[in-house]
Amino acid sequence: MKVERKFKAIKIALMRSEQFGLLRGIAMHGKTFLTTDVPTAMTDGRDCWFNPDFLFKTIQNGDKGAAYVMVHEWLHKAGMHMVTYRNLHKRNPMVTNMAADYWNNDRILLADPEHLLTEMPVTADGKPIGLHDLKYRDWTIKRIFDDLLENGGGGGGGGGGFDEHDWEGAEELSKEEAEKLKQDVTEAIRQGIHSSRKVGAGGLRDALGLEELITPKVDWPHELRIFMTATCRKKERSTWRRPNRRYLHQDIVMPTLEGNSAKEIAFCRDASGSMFFDNALTKVTSEMVGIAQMMDIEKIHLIDWDGSVEYRGVFSSDTFKSAPEVKNVLGGGGTDPRCVVEYLKDNNIKPDCVVMLTDGEVNEWGNWTVPVLWAIANRNKITAPVGKTINID
Repeated sequence: MKVERKFKAIKIALMRSEQFGLLRGIAMHGKTFLTTDVPTAMTDGRDCWFNPDFLFKTIQNGDKGAAYVMVHEWLHKAGMHMVTYRNLHKRNPMVTNMAADYWNNDRILLADPEHLLTEMPVTADGKPIGLHDLKYRDWTIKRIFDDLLENGGGGGGGGGGFDEHDWEGAEELSKEEAEKLKQDVTEAIRQGIHSSRKVGAGGLRDALGLEELITPKVDWPHELRIFMTATCRKKERSTWRRPNRRYLHQDIVMPTLEGNSAKEIAFCRDASGSMFFDNALTKVTSEMVGIAQMMDIEKIHLIDWDGSVEYRGVFSSDTFKSAPEVKNVLGGGGTDPRCVVEYLKDNNIKPDCVVMLTDGEVNEWGNWTVPVLWAIANRNKITAPVGKTINID
């Protein structure tokens, strides 16, 4: 009981801290077990296991070492490592584990550089238990993985990794369960960021870089303004107050579109089987929500599709962001964008433009009579033969 109280006290202190308070949603997500069934610590991306003997006997730098291990496991969850990097793990399990640990540990140092709450665990002989190398600061896990492979495992400071990564447990998740886990983790991060706003203006400092994990990667107002200006029937209001800089070098003064508004857009989300791998579904959903957050859209049609269409309803920018239909994806079958073309035609839906959110793993792209913008999440650069393509990655 004494160990449990000590563990809980450290956990609460971390959740209330300026350094790690943004992780409070992640810390509360899933289940936590104190057990000697694991040698040190472990997560499957949802639940966490901690060996109390390791935390409070093997580790020699007290509560700071134990706190470090807790945050390390939470970062594996926040980064969705167990589901996002399955393919890397299949290529080389050891190097994938190392890459994820390097990524985690440098973020802990960035958040707590003076070691006020955390310190890399050390053994009785004073040797650190963990991996860290300043070389990998601001690198992605994939880039670290590639560098470690090329250089035979790297030679950063610290010993080896101290925890276990339950890839097998994560592998047992179905496609639907894996996607639900990603959505839950994303929401847990958002909750942590939102609750931090109560601390003061601007909220807590995000030295961990959590917001970048859930932030859309595309400047959608800019991209959609260009696209809709060129192709859409409904134009945004223009103004001569700020000349369009794209034409100034030709001594041509053109008006600039003003505002981030649109009348009617159809968001058509690929829900086929391939979207449940490589984080594709989470990426396109984040971008879709990002458009609604950044723009004022009067009418949003949400359509999930695979080999056929599952119509989800009509929303505005305000109602779309919290709609349960956004989180609960319907699909899992084949991939045929032509079903969207036919559905729009049969139901007389005529939006200003259609945003097709997909991984681009399709054979037939369809014959479109409305402006279509493809937002493609794929490590390989894929360009649709019709409409305009934006590669999210």
